[in-house]
Amino acid sequence: MRILCAAYGKWERTGCEKILRLLFLRTIKPIMKRIKTFATAIFILSFATFNACKKNNDKKPDCKINSITSPNSPGQQNTFSYDANGKLSRFISAGNFTSYSYSGNTTTVTALDSGKFSSRTTIVSNDAGLAIDVRTEGDEAGTQWTNGYYEYNGDELIKSTTTSSGGGAAVVTTYTWSNHNMVSSLTDTTTTIFGYYTDKPVQNGDYFRLVQLIQGYEIVRNKNLLKSVSGSILAYDFGKDGNISTLSVTSGTSSTFLDFGYQCN
Repeated sequence: MRILCAAYGKWERTGCEKILRLLFLRTIKPIMKRIKTFATAIFILSFATFNACKKNNDKKPDCKINSITSPNSPGQQNTFSYDANGKLSRFISAGNFTSYSYSGNTTTVTALDSGKFSSRTTIVSNDAGLAIDVRTEGDEAGTQWTNGYYEYNGDELIKSTTTSSGGGAAVVTTYTWSNHNMVSSLTDTTTTIFGYYTDKPVQNGDYFRLVQLIQGYEIVRNKNLLKSVSGSILAYDFGKDGNISTLSVTSGTSSTFLDFGYQCN
């Protein structure tokens, strides 16, 4: 799962890959052989939700992703719940439960795997809402941990530094931006290139937004929708309400799809 997660440093890639495995473990095996990363799901937008999004024609409603389902994995349900402030409070995927709690500029994300502790992530964000310090603990005692520290130029991520309880040298990733979009990342000698639809502003359903929604923190704040990652092509379909209904990922002759359901206020 490295290509589409290559935007991140070593620690963030681990979290990104875990998220994608959680969502689509059974559906992406054929595609992982080629792009080692993404997943399949299908969006079913109910008539009631569509009507809710159309109630006020003068003001576009606030629509948030509330479900992802996959035609290739019948019965696998992925659902999102939000609190009264519109923040993600719960994510459930194939028996795995992730909860999100907030206190000031600190977010705590707790993941359970079949009811058992999986990980706990504590995120400290700056005044702009971007994560500056992220610590993930792999055991309840907190003795196994990974810590990511993030540096920005305004709201553009320029450097991440990762350390862990296992010791060893810190892993440093640097990032390059153009026209408010992150266009490359460099870790050690590995460079990843990103392309964008410069005529389409970023919105819910964008790849980066999806991963960051689930992981519970934001470090990449692009201007436009992600179009490509080192040869893999991403394409978007839009519903009549203007929301992204489908995200497809193509690498070579292999394609997979992510379709989204929404709740609108």
